[in-house]
Amino acid sequence: AVKLHLGCGKKRWEGFVNVDIHDSDMDCDVRCLPLNDCVADEIHAIHVAEHFFRHELPVVLAEWCRVLKPGGKLVVELPCWDKVKALIAHGAPENMTRWALYGEPRTHVDGFPALHKWCWGIGEFRSMLIDVGFVNVEKQTPLFHQPVRDMRFVAWK
Repeated sequence: AVKLHLGCGKKRWEGFVNVDIHDSDMDCDVRCLPLNDCVADEIHAIHVAEHFFRHELPVVLAEWCRVLKPGGKLVVELPCWDKVKALIAHGAPENMTRWALYGEPRTHVDGFPALHKWCWGIGEFRSMLIDVGFVNVEKQTPLFHQPVRDMRFVAWK
């Protein structure tokens, strides 16, 4: 089974092809994967989607869909605008608010591509997944970072 961990950074997952711009198993821009159609069983992108501009992400998601086999699974986690707004209203600290919107200042230091470009709401993100061809789109509890601030979707091709 081919499982891709996109935007892996320094986190390497065993049993996955860890993909990032540099220092990974497969160095490339995740916007244009150097893979044939329908080769991956799973794609995981944990805190990657927020690094794309609003107009870019549908194209990126379509690219990931292209690479997935029919019945393949996409897992994405990212900051959630709906939750961030509520956290701001309740005076939550910057790691729960500003960092979700812009990136953590100590680690997001190289500008592009590290800075966050957009923060999606639950409904708009779900709709985008469906619009690019994913089915059985399920919102789940995030398993990484901050569940109170983030969202997780699992979708199938």
